Amino acid sequence: MAARCCCIIPVRGGVIINGLLIMIVSIILLALTFIHKNPMVIHLSIIHAVLPWVYIGFFIAAAVVSLFMMVSASLAKLSLMRTSKFLIWIFVFFFTIWEAASFILALTNRQKSLDVCEEANPSSDNTTQGSNTTLSVGNYSTTFLGMQMGNTYGLANCAQAVQADVIGSAIMLFVGQLFMFYAATVVGSYTAKLREKKLGHRLRDLEWDDNLDELASSYRADARNAPKYPLQDLKKKKSFLKNPFSKK
Repeated sequence: MAARCCCIIPVRGGVIINGLLIMIVSIILLALTFIHKNPMVIHLSIIHAVLPWVYIGFFIAAAVVSLFMMVSASLAKLSLMRTSKFLIWIFVFFFTIWEAASFILALTNRQKSLDVCEEANPSSDNTTQGSNTTLSVGNYSTTFLGMQMGNTYGLANCAQAVQADVIGSAIMLFVGQLFMFYAATVVGSYTAKLREKKLGHRLRDLEWDDNLDELASSYRADARNAPKYPLQDLKKKKSFLKNPFSKK
């Protein structure tokens, strides 16, 4: 039975679709970040000015890896798919660590984020955002790319911005990472399919030879570990049984 993605889509198309979805999400989040409408960087901006740039770097890497996945699947080249498999698994590993740390930071710094946002925008209410107030955090006069807290997220007030930060980080950690793991397994499946198609009977022969080598090594190990018994002369044993009272 041919390999399928989501039970109905051929695995090659599944790689392309998954790569396209990853690219679309990455570009959307990058665009929202640069136009100051992404609340998932609020806690990162408060903790350290470098962390939002790390956030941007991860999503640029996600877009690049997804583009490489789509090109590799479109060309159906085994060497490219092997590289894609390596890149996607490395990315999933580090991105999972980053998203877990980001979610923990968003959760533990929720009140701090809210206090700083309200300090920058004291007139925030359910319908009106405050004026463009610049706030110094540590040694920095702005928190991120010229952003001014409480007036950049397109939400009603600071509480909603902080809540969206925590919820968005949780979604990226749990739902996003599950999807990334699934995409990586689809890439792995298509890579294995290309390998089988390229090698054909040679792959089966190699696997059969490996099995024979393992079987032969097992027999040799059994032979080495088998108990040794002293050998007896069968002729002497037969003559003894016929005349047990005779002298040897």
